[in-house]
Amino acid sequence: MMVVRITLTLDEMVLRKLKELSPHNVSGFVNSHLKKCLFEKKESMAGALAGKVSAKDIACEGEHEL
Repeated sequence: MMVVRITLTLDEMVLRKLKELSPHNVSGFVNSHLKKCLFEKKESMAGALAGKVSAKDIACEGEHEL
């Protein structure tokens, strides 16, 4: 896992809400929320097509020029 530091500039209203939701660790809360929103319960294209497409479905009409 790679760790990257990022500085966010937040509106005062957003910062107040974040402090309400997590008064002791805003950074940890934002990290976990971003991770959850961006990566949980998302299907990759491979996952969405699993079992629906096989190598037998590929039809080659001829050689392709490169």
